[in-house]
Amino acid sequence: MKEVETSFKESTLALDFDGVIHRYSKGFQGLQNAYDPPREGTRDALEEFVRRGYRLIIVSSRPVPVIKEWLHKYNMEHYFDEVTNIKQPAKYYVDDHAVHFDVNSDDPWKEILGIVE
Repeated sequence: MKEVETSFKESTLALDFDGVIHRYSKGFQGLQNAYDPPREGTRDALEEFVRRGYRLIIVSSRPVPVIKEWLHKYNMEHYFDEVTNIKQPAKYYVDDHAVHFDVNSDDPWKEILGIVE
């Protein structure tokens, strides 16, 4: 098993691509088809994260070359330190399909089971 570098964890934000950075208005249209422009407000948010000292990475199931081409098209590649399809250590993960596991809940697994039906 390959281990990933963990020393940047506290300063890293891992962002999903589709639905978070890429607007993704028509849903899945094939792995090679990143068809929309950035979601409104994305560039401003990325600039603010960078200003705050965060290392930004994209973690997505979409092929890395497709994302890199899209980033180049919209002149956004300079915001990101890495684009990968392998989960990386990060302080936060931003994903439009995430389910929050509330460790302070009396029964977090029951809540998850209620959401994932």
